[in-house]
Amino acid sequence: MIRAHHQVLLVGMLVVAACRGAAPRAELPPLAPALAHADTACLIAAGRPASRDTVTIALTEPVDPAHAPLPRNVAERFLFAQLYETLIHVDCQGRVLPALAGSWEQGAAGRWTVTLRSDARFWDGAPVTARDVLTAWRARDSSLAQSIAVLDERALSIDPSGRSFQRFADPALAVTKSAPGGGWPIGTGQYWTTGAAGGADALWASPMAGAGLPALKVTVAPASEARDAVDANVDLLLTSDPAALEYGRTRPQYQDALLEWDHTYVLFAPEASGLELGALRLESLPQAVHVEARAAQVNDGGLWLADLKRCDVAAAAAPTLAPPRRRIVYEQADRDARDLAARLVGLAALGRGAVVAGLAPPAFETAFRGGAEAAYVLRVRRRTVDPCAAARELPAWVPRGSVTPLIDTRTHALVRRGLPRLSVDWDGAVRLVPR
Repeated sequence: MIRAHHQVLLVGMLVVAACRGAAPRAELPPLAPALAHADTACLIAAGRPASRDTVTIALTEPVDPAHAPLPRNVAERFLFAQLYETLIHVDCQGRVLPALAGSWEQGAAGRWTVTLRSDARFWDGAPVTARDVLTAWRARDSSLAQSIAVLDERALSIDPSGRSFQRFADPALAVTKSAPGGGWPIGTGQYWTTGAAGGADALWASPMAGAGLPALKVTVAPASEARDAVDANVDLLLTSDPAALEYGRTRPQYQDALLEWDHTYVLFAPEASGLELGALRLESLPQAVHVEARAAQVNDGGLWLADLKRCDVAAAAAPTLAPPRRRIVYEQADRDARDLAARLVGLAALGRGAVVAGLAPPAFETAFRGGAEAAYVLRVRRRTVDPCAAARELPAWVPRGSVTPLIDTRTHALVRRGLPRLSVDWDGAVRLVPR
């Protein structure tokens, strides 16, 4: 049975970023006017920016080109936001701005007509056509692609039935094409890369001609080495490591830009798991992890999973499963999921004799889909552009199970003063702003 309030449905394996729990709707938002240079509502870098040719970025999670353009973690969310572009852009205040799409209007029979920018180009210089958009979407969302008609080289007609226009800001719908020989998909963003390394753990991203942006040197290191990045005087460090942040605040050249709570760790359990959380002190869980955390908030409007009553997922039939194994599993590379799982076992959430197990990502996904474990600790984004579309991706056994939100976490941007302007998107992604 699905419980209300503290237990909600979960798309455990989805990592799509999105708006503030926006429900699917057919309204077509107005085209927002171009933001004035003085509009600082979504900026996070203080002070007067200095002109520079290169900006160094330190990230503390792995970046895998095979995931592009859909990010799986904070590091990929930052880098992919520079490289790949969606039809529209939604800023931190929810304003809908043009991106690949230059304009949109209500067309014939209530359909949306979206016209691409005339200057939209891939990294290789090829113009972006309406058929390119359709091809990219067909590879990632066939049902959406079926609702699209190509009107001409630059115009698309879209059936709005049951859709939110803001969904077209979802990174999963960024327009890309395959690169010859594989590697990074070719995008249309303000930066391009082929993954050419400036070192064993670095890559370079070059600005597109006319973008008015510096080159990026991006390094990736474990979270435990985040303090070393401060000693190396990087321009921007994205981290959740309290020790590195405390150290950075002692350096006068750095500003700690506090971002929003963007992830929630949750505990998902099949119906027959025997999970008992009623008597446990879950408020102690934030102390179990190595990052800034708070007890999960489900009634603040930020967690999109908190209200899925409008979706028909709960009515779906679920298969009968064998009694699950008495262990809590997590992705083995996620140390905070590991520590939460260990704390829950220590609190006897599954009674005596339960264990924890870390699984590689493919094995974890298979296990989650199969539902044969007692429980799963997962980190998910707090926001999604279309809760019902996300809910339809759930395994069939989910409606009979339950999910308990455990903790919320957030990332900080440690910014070197004088850095070119930085803005925060609707999904918490940080991006450089042209001067």
